[in-house]
Amino acid sequence: MKKLVAFLAVLAFSFSLAEAQTAPQKKSPPKPSAKVEAVAKTLTPPERAQLISLLNEGDLAALMAIPGIGEVRAKAIQKVRPLADVTHVVNAEGIGEGTFAQMVAYAKAGFPQPQKKAPAKKQPSQKKTDIKTPK
Repeated sequence: MKKLVAFLAVLAFSFSLAEAQTAPQKKSPPKPSAKVEAVAKTLTPPERAQLISLLNEGDLAALMAIPGIGEVRAKAIQKVRPLADVTHVVNAEGIGEGTFAQMVAYAKAGFPQPQKKAPAKKQPSQKKTDIKTPK
């Protein structure tokens, strides 16, 4: 009986070991470039906190308010959520160093809301007058 219990224990252990080896390993996100890290260091702690909050919780419209972010990039950011750090946003499709620098500049500017363009005023049309020239 002891041999049977020992055999079953070894068998169970070998199954759990084999399962652990074949289970997909979670990959940690690639380390951001030195340029991204340097740009991120220019953020104050409150700016950094507000930016990470926006990236993790902002809806499509809020993300699209960031310069350089359109609908496609906003959806890509939503796919890589949750972000542990603002620098991890560069792992989203279409977000590179340049776009990240624009995000940081937006945060440093105080997250300004885009101004709605006022409708252009119509210029009064100039009437053509018949000018008669003497013959």
